[in-house]
Amino acid sequence: MQYNIFIDLIQISIIHSLILVTELDYIQDVEYLFQLASIELPSNAAIVSTKWLSDCIRAKALTTPEKQHFLCRKAPEKKLPEDSATSTDISSASAAAFPTEFLCQMRCPLEHHNASLAQALSVLARNSEHQYGITKDQQYYAKALAFDRAAACLKSLQQPLLSISQLTDSCPRYIGDHAIRIITELLNTGASAEVDAVTGSDLYQCMTNLTAVYGVGQALAYKWYSCGVKSVSDATHRLLRHHECGEGQQQKRDSELVALLPMGGGDHKRLQTGLAFHNDLVNKPVALAEASYFRDLIAKLLLELRGPGFTVTLVGGFSRGKSTGHDCDLLITHDVEGREAGAVSDLARVLTAAGMVIHGTFEANSFSPSVLSRDFRVKELRSTLDHFEKWLGVIRLSSKDTDSSTVDRDVESIMAKIDGNGCDRQGEGLPAAKRRALSPNYCAFDSFAEAVAMAGGEAGAAYASRGWLARRVDLIAVPRSQYAYALLGWTGNRLFNRDLRLFAQRQRRMKLTSHGLFDLQKVNNGCANQIYKKKDLKNRYIINENVSID
Repeated sequence: MQYNIFIDLIQISIIHSLILVTELDYIQDVEYLFQLASIELPSNAAIVSTKWLSDCIRAKALTTPEKQHFLCRKAPEKKLPEDSATSTDISSASAAAFPTEFLCQMRCPLEHHNASLAQALSVLARNSEHQYGITKDQQYYAKALAFDRAAACLKSLQQPLLSISQLTDSCPRYIGDHAIRIITELLNTGASAEVDAVTGSDLYQCMTNLTAVYGVGQALAYKWYSCGVKSVSDATHRLLRHHECGEGQQQKRDSELVALLPMGGGDHKRLQTGLAFHNDLVNKPVALAEASYFRDLIAKLLLELRGPGFTVTLVGGFSRGKSTGHDCDLLITHDVEGREAGAVSDLARVLTAAGMVIHGTFEANSFSPSVLSRDFRVKELRSTLDHFEKWLGVIRLSSKDTDSSTVDRDVESIMAKIDGNGCDRQGEGLPAAKRRALSPNYCAFDSFAEAVAMAGGEAGAAYASRGWLARRVDLIAVPRSQYAYALLGWTGNRLFNRDLRLFAQRQRRMKLTSHGLFDLQKVNNGCANQIYKKKDLKNRYIINENVSID
């Protein structure tokens, strides 16, 4: 059935009823989706939440649904004031008029009163996320999401939590029994046996360290762990040893590891970059001054390369008020729709010719109305679900690259290098020997050993002796008509985006993506041409005051 991504039907003979299990919140939502699918909702269907299924799994038997398992009907919505969608009034009176049913309606500041409690729940969320990556068991995905939501609720409290009732009264929908148990134990004793067991677990520590490597996901990290690779230095040392030993017993002994860490292909070059420059990319966060300098550099380069009209915006954690981050994300758009196309590949070529690129990959714009009928649920924990033209890379930023006053001089130096290569400023007309050097897909090293040497050895050279740091950057080219939605999506974070998209789907019958806001029924019918304005969500707007659901 086309809509089985929303509704799972489980036909079980329990009291001669049809049990319908759904992640939706209200009976009207289920009825609406059946109506869209032109399917009659069985009159004898018992509509229950996924909590019933979880209880069955725990009991290892199919149980009779109880009162708390059944969905109820949603109360009629109060008509909102005409200006409610754009109002910035978040006084207590305004808040009372807008009951907080979704996390995207909560204010979760970066600095809050319950840091230790939220951190404990985040540990359990990351542990469940690791387990989900290893097993793909949806139970762990649900746990990770539940702990993240509970942590967000803690951050939304305007005072330190002294009693669990403060939390259950404020956020009854998002505080499950497991989270309540952990928080209660922390309030009563100052510690949690479960949290301590997780943080002391060898698997958790190794998975946390390995998944921090640029290019390493949950599944690959677990394969490394199963092969005895428990740290970044383990993986680096064993790979280098394999290349040095050549044919023989040592190569045979490491063959299983090498099969998991192949040395060819673009994705594996990205992984090698992550290993070789791990110290820079993970242990030395990107400062706001560095990110601001790079934004100004890109804006000036675009002016030189393609003329005026471009807007370059620093997004990600920095736009949520953070002072440091793990990378620098830049949204690029142009006042004239379509003029942004090709800007990212031009920039990649120029940065490469200037000797700034260590590794980079280019992705062409793949958006079309047909993609809206796929990936309806924001399911994967790390999913971004957009189809913009983008370049994802790792570049060198020198010690002086924190002062935006030097941008004009640095751009002149870069452009001189481009002109000196005997090509125009879009990287066209290159001699064959230099064509690879100005490709938007580029890698500055041919082998892993060469990458490690470039980084200054297995431990990485001291910043002062190298004079530069490896920095992750993402350049995203966005059509002007989609810019507002891309800005929202790339500001994040993923929990906020997931909940806002659920709000759009369940409360407004719309599909929200980083490309636009679309009528859900028209998307289902393959007619996704109309883009609505953000105000059509009718969701309260809260001014960014260091707000995050991290």
